[in-house]
Amino acid sequence: MEVIVTDQFIEWYRELDERALEDVGFVVELLERRGVKLGFPYSSAIEGSNIALRELRISSASRPLRVFYAFDPARDAVLLIGGSKAGNKRFYREMISKSESIWQEYIDENFSG
Repeated sequence: MEVIVTDQFIEWYRELDERALEDVGFVVELLERRGVKLGFPYSSAIEGSNIALRELRISSASRPLRVFYAFDPARDAVLLIGGSKAGNKRFYREMISKSESIWQEYIDENFSG
């Protein structure tokens, strides 16, 4: 399975500390190996999205990190954006909206026309 990253994901990833980089990298490697078969507790579906959005669930030094992703028409995993949901009651609402926008841009650039 190929894992593709967006500019928005890279921007977030570069801001992480060393521990978080390792923890995120571990779960991304699991996604590369298991693909669509990666399940809970490492991955789960996101409700309330207009696309088949999923999240990688990472705990890093007791911080709940999430990476939003989807599978493109070629069945590659596309990491859209990441964030920490700690202390943000609107986290999912905000991240779903951002993820859907990034996804549409990705699809338009890679699979339209």
